[in-house]
Amino acid sequence: MYPGIDIIEISRFAQACKRQPRLLARLFTAGELRAISGENYSSWAARFAGKEAVLKALGTGLRGLSWHDIEILNNDWGEPIVYLSERAQKIAAKRGGKSVKISLSHSKDNAIAIAVLE
Repeated sequence: MYPGIDIIEISRFAQACKRQPRLLARLFTAGELRAISGENYSSWAARFAGKEAVLKALGTGLRGLSWHDIEILNNDWGEPIVYLSERAQKIAAKRGGKSVKISLSHSKDNAIAIAVLE
């Protein structure tokens, strides 16, 4: 098992999104964009922290991957589920991993995510 963790200041993430209107489309897949709408910056920041945590668990950072290679959606009960592209799955397999479990949370000021490559 390989863990990854990330924390983000929600206000800084919101400011970046307001300065760069296309930022959300660069960071998130079409499915993620449909799942969270509007200016729900705490949820967006938590998803972004999730992607960062997954990259840390994969041990690659963004080298060889894009933000769209990691998709975080919720199942019917609201649990966040990580979907890896074929490229990301190959990287996970090299580390002996098959799936990624993730937990997302946020307070008024910060969003945090913990990911574990299993």
